[in-house]
Amino acid sequence: MSLYDLADPTVPLPTQLVVDTSLLLALRSDDDNPHAPIVRDFIHRLEQRIAAYELVVWLPLPVLQECYHIILANSLRSAWASMPPTQRPANWLRAYKENPALLRAYYNDLIRFREFLAAIPLTPIQPDDLATTTSKAGLDERMLHFIQTYDLLPQDALILAHSERIGVSAVATLDQDWRRVTAVDVYTRL
Repeated sequence: MSLYDLADPTVPLPTQLVVDTSLLLALRSDDDNPHAPIVRDFIHRLEQRIAAYELVVWLPLPVLQECYHIILANSLRSAWASMPPTQRPANWLRAYKENPALLRAYYNDLIRFREFLAAIPLTPIQPDDLATTTSKAGLDERMLHFIQTYDLLPQDALILAHSERIGVSAVATLDQDWRRVTAVDVYTRL
């Protein structure tokens, strides 16, 4: 498969594409990713194609889970850092474990992020979508295969397994690890 520079507006787009966590988090207004303007332009291209019914952009549940985790973990880190040093637990995770209600202050961040994704619009990959494949190998088996084949961490390997399961052969990401993946076309910043 091929590597495509998502900054190049002449790069051909597929009819189906899976998005990765790094790409979506770069779209948040408070993200300091240096590629954010390029990602916004790329997403705008995708939105136009989606609106014309020429493209489906899939959102795997593991991507959404990872986005939520990063948003909440970063918020909890900030909350922990703002605690008086004499009352601050050893780390942000300990602060959450001792007071899980800390999360409540950030629920709206998740809701806003989800609404933002729906406006693109992204199509979530539901469990039923994964059951309609002809693949006989389980997601866990394919995830392990992709870990071993491409030296990926489990989250990326699971996203790749989801992509394979629904028959999508293109992924958009800012994560450099995907450059090693030859099973799909990768739209990234080159």
